[in-house]
Amino acid sequence: MNNKLIPIAIGAVVGMIAAVLVVNSGMEPDTNTFNKLDPVVEWAMADVFKSPPPVTEHGWNVDRMIVFVHLLMGVLFIGWTIYFLYCIWAFRSSNHPKAEPQGPSKVATTVAEYCVIVAEVVLIASFAVPLWADVVNEEKLDEIKKAAATDEGLEIHILGRQFNWCARYAGLDKKFAEQSIEWADKGGNPFGLNRDDSGNYRDDTDDITVETATQENPIMIPMDTPVALKITSMDVIHSFKVLPLRVCKDAIPGLQLPIHFNAKTELLKESMGDKEVRKNGYVYLITCAQLCGDGHGQMAGIVKIVPKEEFNKWIAERSPKNSDQLAQAGQ
Repeated sequence: MNNKLIPIAIGAVVGMIAAVLVVNSGMEPDTNTFNKLDPVVEWAMADVFKSPPPVTEHGWNVDRMIVFVHLLMGVLFIGWTIYFLYCIWAFRSSNHPKAEPQGPSKVATTVAEYCVIVAEVVLIASFAVPLWADVVNEEKLDEIKKAAATDEGLEIHILGRQFNWCARYAGLDKKFAEQSIEWADKGGNPFGLNRDDSGNYRDDTDDITVETATQENPIMIPMDTPVALKITSMDVIHSFKVLPLRVCKDAIPGLQLPIHFNAKTELLKESMGDKEVRKNGYVYLITCAQLCGDGHGQMAGIVKIVPKEEFNKWIAERSPKNSDQLAQAGQ
């Protein structure tokens, strides 16, 4: 092998970097939203991966990373396959009947390996790290938590258990009530909220819980609202996954792992081909992306994304304090 391969390899690396820079030019200014007009990403996600369109702001960045990682994998597969077939032909026994202890030069393979390393570093630095840093950004999570006090944001606690999903919201006071692992049980109190001997919440507890997320009792999420999830598990490791939201986060016992998103009205309408917003909301499936036991395949739940006014109405109706007041008024 001669030194002519070196400038070719350098050119290949420069080309890969240039390709990433071109892709980055599809980023809309002052946002972290991928330009949805990119035909390659839309076609690949819809027709190749059979994935529903994203309905969150960061969703297009996730799609973009998936597509370009697979493109790199495809290039590597084709390249190494060609090289493998070349080696079979070039070093066949009829062409080399006697072994050569020195062997062929390793310049070409070394350069190729460095090209792969550089390309992977560029992909990680340009796609994976910025994307992940954005969706778990502590400053944004703190901003959402503060905004929740004025209805400009929302914090939801998600709990996985064999084999369903639970959710917890702050009540009308916008504060999460006291909880303890000593009060928790898999029956009626998975979050360990403070209850009296009769099983009723104490006076200072107005948290709203969805103890099993089903079609009839889904986890509710408002449209056009920054939402921060804090995800944990009651037993083994689970993984909270909602594909259209492009959200997938492990649920680990003893840890509250954060992630945030914003389900946009326009993306929701586009995903279903609607001209108007569905007043009854958009329903999506929650799955578990970690093998968690013999009931793993049945560990599903429901998320429902509704207009902000519908969500506020649901919160008011479900609040324990408000329910008590309504009951007293009825008497």
